[in-house]
Amino acid sequence: MKEKKTEAGRLKGARKNLPQNREKWPKIVILVAALVAVVIGGILFVGAVSGWFSGGTKIVLDEDDRCGENCAREFMDLTVPEYEEKVAEGDSFVLFVDQSGCHTADRLREFVLNWADATGTKVYRMMFSEVRECSLHDSVKYYPSVVLISHGKPVVWLRADENADANAYNNEDAFREWISEYF
Repeated sequence: MKEKKTEAGRLKGARKNLPQNREKWPKIVILVAALVAVVIGGILFVGAVSGWFSGGTKIVLDEDDRCGENCAREFMDLTVPEYEEKVAEGDSFVLFVDQSGCHTADRLREFVLNWADATGTKVYRMMFSEVRECSLHDSVKYYPSVVLISHGKPVVWLRADENADANAYNNEDAFREWISEYF
């Protein structure tokens, strides 16, 4: 019997301390909520600044690759050494990988030139045979293609072997939709 009283006494003593514990809970909850808010706010801030929530990679072209209304409706041919130099310098630019004598390349070439003309963007061109001789060959395996290079790295390109990109090869509006995701 004494054991029960002792245990009951302990429980009674614990109940006396309960109001004090209740006073600490709101402070702990507020502290945890503030910490969670700071972490979430930091993630949202970093995400907004880096473009995490903007639907993908955004390319910011170098100033000399924006020519406004002064663009000639033609490509700027790029040799392998010139390409490697632009990449080494960390340039951002649009590259059309051409394949002469290819009906798909003819159509895509027109889409790219129309887009470049409408947006005032300089577009470089390299023949697919030259791509095989440079570092771009590690990324882009099928031609023709449009490669978006940001800070010297190819970040996205039209993939001739992907069904998802097929519309961009066959329809100018689909091409504009594809490329506008990145600008």
